Amino acid sequence: MGPRARPALLLLILLRTVATQERAPPPPLVKVTHHVASAVTTLRCQALNFYPQNITMSWLKDRQPLDAKDVEPRDVLPNGDGTYQSWVALVVLPGQEQRYSCQVEHPGLDQPLTARWEPSLSGTLVIGIIGGIAVCVIIFIGILFRILRRRQASREASGDYVLAECEGA
Repeated sequence: MGPRARPALLLLILLRTVATQERAPPPPLVKVTHHVASAVTTLRCQALNFYPQNITMSWLKDRQPLDAKDVEPRDVLPNGDGTYQSWVALVVLPGQEQRYSCQVEHPGLDQPLTARWEPSLSGTLVIGIIGGIAVCVIIFIGILFRILRRRQASREASGDYVLAECEGA
């Protein structure tokens, strides 16, 4: 490499470093999951695909921070693409899940993000709704079929009428 190429290479490296540092770090994708085992419920707060790896995750109960002793220790693990993932878990009493929320702080976020577990429709309810819709569709098809059969039967009964000629006096 010639003496003139070295400063140009250093300038290129410097410009690339500055350009990557000015970019905002990617914010974490945060979700709270719910796991029921025997008489306890575990809430798990996951932060996915974030960089850099420094992240703060904590649980709140009724919007107040919990003691660290009540929370399982968290791990920060690397993903294969240069981002990281982390989680914190908390054991709560069944039915109390809505009182808890997870707060996440990260350089990729403008302000702390708060997430909570959102209950989904139960499988039984979804199956019931789908079953009800299916029954309504079957009844509708049956009524439509019956109407069409009656129309066809009335057409066949009417037949083709021919006016008879009258012989006049």
